[in-house]
Amino acid sequence: MLDILNVLFLTGTIASQTLNVVGLAESDVKVQEDVRVYAIAMKQQGPFWVDKCHYDGVMVQYARDWEEVQRVTGVVFPPEPDKPVGYALILTQEKCPGKDERNIFSVDSKYFYPFNKSYVIREGHRMDAVDYASLSEDARPKWMPQVLKTIEADAPRNAAAQSFLAEMKARAAPGAVVESVPPASAALPSDALNETKPTNQQRLDE
Repeated sequence: MLDILNVLFLTGTIASQTLNVVGLAESDVKVQEDVRVYAIAMKQQGPFWVDKCHYDGVMVQYARDWEEVQRVTGVVFPPEPDKPVGYALILTQEKCPGKDERNIFSVDSKYFYPFNKSYVIREGHRMDAVDYASLSEDARPKWMPQVLKTIEADAPRNAAAQSFLAEMKARAAPGAVVESVPPASAALPSDALNETKPTNQQRLDE
């Protein structure tokens, strides 16, 4: 099993990276039957006259598989591992005008849309992703282990998951450099990234 977080920390590929990414989804991503991992492209939010950075990554369905305590009442909510609640976001590539592409590992999450669950994310939806390594242990998303397992499990039949794992393995390769890994969208056609091989397989902003 690929220990992705150890790869990231031991190889130092996310040191001194962008701490915060305020990005807008570049297009609608529709839910597909039996698909849990989706390719995502985002662009930096900013004034229209500013050249903006672009980001590639994945969005992965997750469930709350940890115990949660309501701070005000103290009520304990048991884990519900079989009840998906939203999508985790992991951005892995940053492409800024006039600069070399670079590896990042910035994270955020969103709940399912309350009235239109046929979309993973809509064009223009804002996500505020934070560099994983900059977060304290307590602040790191509890869904991360689950999401990485989902990516590994789905990789044999999911192009976006395959591309993510290939990128992480490339970062761990001897002599790998931060800018050397191509974005997921370059490895496979954009439409193919959100397709699966024949399967047996919002923060609430809106």
